[in-house]
Amino acid sequence: MEVIIITLFVLAIILLIASFFMKDRTKDLENQLEGFTMTFMQEIYQLKKKITILEEELLPSREDPYLSPMKKNTTSGLINEVATYYDAGYSIEKIAELTTLSDSEVLGLIAAYQRKE
Repeated sequence: MEVIIITLFVLAIILLIASFFMKDRTKDLENQLEGFTMTFMQEIYQLKKKITILEEELLPSREDPYLSPMKKNTTSGLINEVATYYDAGYSIEKIAELTTLSDSEVLGLIAAYQRKE
């Protein structure tokens, strides 16, 4: 009985010492995960930058002569211009900025546009 206890005790000490010298696999996994995370973050940043560039190229600006050939002086021309921006997904504030109208005037023109439909 004493031999078994002494053998188990010696085995436990040997295993304890061996565990200090074994390679820690969690550190390797953490380093790999950190590397993947950094790579993905860089790719996401580059994609966002490319999307921003594409949006600037594709979304119409105020000076775009092809999007707003309508007359700004007439009410129907204003309604059509505001409707074009509204359908393109611009916010009320952005439409007001682009057309040099107030927010309430833009809302009124959008309401008039929706009544026409």
